[in-house]
Amino acid sequence: MFCGVILYLGIYIPASKISSTLGGWSTPPGRLGTALSETGGTMPLIYAVIMMAAGACLLLWGCFLDDILRKKDRNQVEASQQSSIPN
Repeated sequence: MFCGVILYLGIYIPASKISSTLGGWSTPPGRLGTALSETGGTMPLIYAVIMMAAGACLLLWGCFLDDILRKKDRNQVEASQQSSIPN
């Protein structure tokens, strides 16, 4: 995720500087889209967004996996404690 953010900023900042000096642009991509296409930053920008999304998914997966494993361990400990209590 961190690499995606760095790549995104490395592409976005120069493109925004170039977009402020553009003389003309078309409406659908706009100033930033035109600057990105002129500098060849469209595909790296897409890769950066994909890397950020993949990093966020991995972080969430890791957090939920840890939570699930903790609950599973807690349930196993409770079950073993209940089975060791004599009636």
